[in-house]
Amino acid sequence: MNNIDSDSDGAFGLPPDTPSAVPPATPAKPSVLRARLAKILAASGVRTAEDDGTPSHFSFGVDRIDAALRGNAGVDGLPRAALHELHAASKDDRTSTAAMALLMAQRCQILGQDGRPILWISESGEARRQGRLYPPGLAELGVDPDSIIHVDAPDSIAALRAAADGVRSSAMAAVIIELAGKKPKGLDLTATRRLSLSAQKSGVLGLCLRSGSDPDNPLPTAAFSRWSVTAAPSFALDANAPGHGAFDITLLRHRSGLYGLSARLEWNRDEQIFREQQSEQPGEQRTPDLGAVPALAAVRADHQGTRAA
Repeated sequence: MNNIDSDSDGAFGLPPDTPSAVPPATPAKPSVLRARLAKILAASGVRTAEDDGTPSHFSFGVDRIDAALRGNAGVDGLPRAALHELHAASKDDRTSTAAMALLMAQRCQILGQDGRPILWISESGEARRQGRLYPPGLAELGVDPDSIIHVDAPDSIAALRAAADGVRSSAMAAVIIELAGKKPKGLDLTATRRLSLSAQKSGVLGLCLRSGSDPDNPLPTAAFSRWSVTAAPSFALDANAPGHGAFDITLLRHRSGLYGLSARLEWNRDEQIFREQQSEQPGEQRTPDLGAVPALAAVRADHQGTRAA
């Protein structure tokens, strides 16, 4: 190995009056800087904008929340090409958490404006116990039931395999995998790492919906962010009509080190956007606390339209 010695005559052994052989540093070209930024973002799990012009991030539509989620990427909101986790805070919050996952996927789907579907994957046994997506309820949320492809997997391992195939396909706007229990079989760092890497390559949003888990002590995963969701009461609209579906959300983990962010959000089906719920005004009547989105009813196992397993 060659060593470069310095002496009293000048730096690097050159006399003080000798011009330096090393030219002064010049600013890097914009293309070089973009390439470096893309490499840094890829290493941190953030996908850069696609050639088709689709934004790399999707937002809730609430400035305070979206700006707080900026993290290291310098872009408001959450990365689209990444895996995110949503945990039901309790058993009774399963429906609200499912609705939140679907509406986040809806927000991401709006970015593409190309009609790409949302893939929803669930275990058939859990679907028989808890029910399936109800098309009229989806329509009440402003979600087109025809835009959802529902897959019944025999178990959690098959569900994870289906999710891996779905996330790899850029034909999907988002993939939602629904897993129940504290320790679903096959759900670990390796499986979620594969989902995360596939999402980065394809640009497809991945959402892992967890019910029956322990949000305070969850399984370690490679998810970019982790959220806890709770049903919240809504305010009545004009003529005492049922209010917008409402959710209490809490950020439990974020790749950029953020945590503790919380908000109560309302979903406006007409504008297809979340709004932060304001404090109740004196004398204002509140609708009964029926959960975040009572319209997202599930088809029970004994429903006439449910197929036998």
